[in-house]
Order: sequence, then C-alpha cells, then structure tokens
Amino acid sequence: MNTRLLCALLATIYSGGLYAAAAALPEPRTVTVGGRGEVAATPDRARLTMSVELTRPELKTAQDEANRAVRDYLAQLRALGARDEDISTAGLTIRAEYDYSGKEGRKFLGYHVSRGIAVVVRDLDKIGDYLTRATAAGINNISDPQLESSHAEALRREALAKAAEDAQANARVLAQTLGARLGPVQRINAAAESVIPPPQPRMMVMAASAPQPSGNEELGFAAGQIRYSATLTAEFDLLSP
Repeated sequence: MNTRLLCALLATIYSGGLYAAAAALPEPRTVTVGGRGEVAATPDRARLTMSVELTRPELKTAQDEANRAVRDYLAQLRALGARDEDISTAGLTIRAEYDYSGKEGRKFLGYHVSRGIAVVVRDLDKIGDYLTRATAAGINNISDPQLESSHAEALRREALAKAAEDAQANARVLAQTLGARLGPVQRINAAAESVIPPPQPRMMVMAASAPQPSGNEELGFAAGQIRYSATLTAEFDLLSP
C-alpha cells in the first residue's frame, strides 16, 4: 500500500477515535449567578454648570451684557477661593432670533447670546455661596450641582469587589443545595455604575433680625451621600461532592 495513503488512513482512524471519545464525555455542569455590590461615600466636590442667556436688538449690546455678567461672576469665584484651573468660560453661542407666528412672515426679535460657565467646587460648605452669587451676577440658567468624590475610582472598584463576593456566595449556596461542590469561575460579565442623588435645595425665609445666613443655609443645601453600585454575572463549575 502506498505510504501516504496508509498515513492518511491511520490519521482518519485516530481522529475518529478522539471524536468518539470526546462525544462520550459528559457535559460540564455549571451554574450562572448574579452579584451586586454597593458602597456609600460623602461627596467632597461638586461640578456646577451654568450660563447667562439674553436676547437684545443689537448684537454688541447682548455680548457686552453677557460678558459683564461673566466677568462679575469670575470676580466672585476668585473671592470664594476657586482655582483658575477649576473654572471654564469657553462656552459661547450667538444666534439671530425670529418670530414666525405673524401673518406678515418672520419678524426679527434680536440676537440671542449665551455664555457658559463650568466650575468645580472643592469646598462644599461654600456651594450655596457659589450659587447665590451666580444669580446676583446675572447668571440666569443653572443646572443641578453634580456631586462627586475624589476617590471615585477606588469606590467603584470596592463596589465591584463586593459584587464578585456576592456572586460567589450565591453560587456556593446553590451548589450546596444541589449537593455539589463549587468549582472555579469560568466567565464573568461585569458592569459598574455610580448613582449620584441630586441635591434638594430650598429657599428659606429669614427673619430681618436674624444674622446673615451662609449660602448653604439660605438654599437649605444638604449634600447627602453618593452611592456607587456594581452588578455582574458569573459562571462557576459544579463539581462532584
């Protein structure tokens, strides 16, 4: 018999035997569980996003008024101790505004100018002052403060570790209930997220004879806590007891 033909025949027989042996093996037993972890932390900084928006018949008038409000607020920010690197005033939008409701066609209303300001507040005891002084300077559009922790990455990892421990504990309970031993983990799908509850500022009416309140007292601002949570799914082997 030709040598090449003989080798091919032997290889076919060998591979067929391996396939049959693999097919005879039992399917691996696994268990897939979910896990969740959460940690809470007190915020130590906040991001404020705000803008001054106005419409005037003359473009220069609109720009001058908006720029004046921004300059006045920058002076207030520096008086409060804000760092230059924590302040951004780069946002600028200019557009012509028209009224299309009339029968005579569109009517020019003026030029709308918007100047945006973003600032990081590193002393939350002053966040109310940052907000009240903004409105006093003419800033008329302020978003909710976004509370943050400077240890966010470590907190997310801590939440993720707790989620992994929770998944392993869930898998161990199932294995014991089913009369098996928990084997090594085979697959993990993880997703971490942070939940930041918005502050609930409220205006307080102070008596005329009362001492001047701080910005936080005037707004009734309370930072609360940030909660970082993580969820994952994990697949473990189930071994014979």
